[in-house]
Amino acid sequence: MYLSMEIRWIAAENIDKNKWNGCVHYAGNGNIFGYKWYLDSVAKEWDALIENDYESVFPLIYRPMWGKHRELYQPSLLRESGIYSVNVLSPKRVQAFLGAIPEEYRRIDIALNEQHPAAPEAYETSTHTNYQLWLQDPYDTISERFSKDLQALLSSAAAQAWQVIANIKPEQIAALYRKQRPFKDGEFRFHALHRIMYNALHRGWGFGSGVQDKNGHLMAANFWLYSHGKVVSLSPAAVDPAAQALLFDALIQSHAGRPLLLDFNVAPGEDWPAGFGAAPNPYFRLQKDKRWLGIL
Repeated sequence: MYLSMEIRWIAAENIDKNKWNGCVHYAGNGNIFGYKWYLDSVAKEWDALIENDYESVFPLIYRPMWGKHRELYQPSLLRESGIYSVNVLSPKRVQAFLGAIPEEYRRIDIALNEQHPAAPEAYETSTHTNYQLWLQDPYDTISERFSKDLQALLSSAAAQAWQVIANIKPEQIAALYRKQRPFKDGEFRFHALHRIMYNALHRGWGFGSGVQDKNGHLMAANFWLYSHGKVVSLSPAAVDPAAQALLFDALIQSHAGRPLLLDFNVAPGEDWPAGFGAAPNPYFRLQKDKRWLGIL
């Protein structure tokens, strides 16, 4: 089976968009982060490894190094990437793809999506944790599992008469996100966030919502993405923790009883979704430095 596997290295501009998106759409481990439009939104430069006729695809998001050398990295607003496949994502397939990464990529620091098996020993591997919450139960059942700290935050929000608002503009969300979560990568993430939101709105795959106080001031905002049976939190930002709690609680209330998974999409080390009863979901980070003495 694996002897007939052909893995090709292709520049992003030569990718067949429809075949790529079709693979991600039907992949057993598909998610919103794998679509070409999403990758184009968050990555300045990327190439890909492709198995046969787009049976499996692997984005190689890179930064130039000296000469023709490159560094694979995980860009902002892209929690995880890795291999997407309509075939079984077996350890042998993962190893074949990782082994096919060209020598031009001298340093590797990437996060594989959550359904990847353990990585080969040739990589330094660490585990990150995301959180997800099944929404198929009625809201009353879900809310019974809320922590006491979360219930206190929701009570605080109710006492201040904050209101949840729907369909707020991407510009409002991005502005609050930039203010409350300063970017380490300059303006690129700010514009990438706009690109993602407008692409999702164009496709009918997302919406924005927020929380405002009695004077109409925006206290929290987020953009939510729909894909592969999930509603994904993209860009949560809040002036007050109680406002963020109210925003997520409203999302849960409006989607409870549906066969959806709320993907909190948190940064490594964040565990506040556990207060909603969300379950931890581990995924792997791979690192490898093939440079001699970390220089060449």
